[in-house]
Amino acid sequence: MSKSKLCHKTSCPRSNIFCNLIEKIVKRPSLQFLGQWGYHCYEPRIYRTLAKILRKGNPDFVELLLKKTKNYVQDRSCNLALIWRTFTPVYCPSPLSGITPLLYVAQTRQSTILKILLQYGILEREKNPINIVITILLYPSRVRIMVDHELVDIQEDAKTCLLLCSRVLSAISITEIKMQLSLGRRPIISNWLDYIPSTRYKDPCELLHLCRITIRAQLLTNNMLPNGIFSLLIPVRLQNYLNLES
Repeated sequence: MSKSKLCHKTSCPRSNIFCNLIEKIVKRPSLQFLGQWGYHCYEPRIYRTLAKILRKGNPDFVELLLKKTKNYVQDRSCNLALIWRTFTPVYCPSPLSGITPLLYVAQTRQSTILKILLQYGILEREKNPINIVITILLYPSRVRIMVDHELVDIQEDAKTCLLLCSRVLSAISITEIKMQLSLGRRPIISNWLDYIPSTRYKDPCELLHLCRITIRAQLLTNNMLPNGIFSLLIPVRLQNYLNLES
């Protein structure tokens, strides 16, 4: 998809600095290396912009970022694998406390953005995905930034985030969650277990869900999530199921 189409889709003007910087870096791999006019001239501006995008909860720009850099996601050491690079949120000014975009979205329970990250297979690439579930459930709610001074229902978003994670994972360790609770941590949702299907921790996992996991794993290996889903010769309803719509 062309830059102009992407910008039109996200209501992004052609002169937007974030669009332009990502475009320059993707088109010129030499900018990845050190140098006076190299990648590191652009990197600080990109990450300041990324932090603002995530704080304001702009899903269109997050999807734009993933579309433009998805070919680099498999190599975490690559400078262009932006989704794995840590940044410093406004509530945590220490340069030693950088977190990944996925962890930040889990901390702030931005369910709309989390869904996009999951559709691109970001949670499936995590070494310990249970940590994301624990963050959604137990991280203090004070870090949620209000958008345009409007209050947000963080509990409802947290419920949605838990349900989204259950569409990706075949098992969720309730034991690890309860261990954290035994240490005095408080869940943001009192009836949190109601939002984790019993087939993720007690009952046998559904065959349909196991098929989804297997197909998505194969597509992920070939870096074809989520676009590869819609090239499969299967009914639209199943395509949507694979894309975590239900």
